[in-house]
Amino acid sequence: MQPIEQIEMDRYRAELDDDVRHLVNKYSRIMGWDVPELDEVAARALILQALRDAVAKVEAVK
Repeated sequence: MQPIEQIEMDRYRAELDDDVRHLVNKYSRIMGWDVPELDEVAARALILQALRDAVAKVEAVK
């Protein structure tokens, strides 16, 4: 039997995926406004790394 926390997280997984996708799209648009010749693949990689770094910072807070 799964713990209640896992059951709850499973309910929100798709919403969390959508939120992350929205953040990547949001910052891609913002970067595109500032840099017209933006390399979208490179920008996306940088945004995803920034999100990973942010998650790591949040995890480090006890």
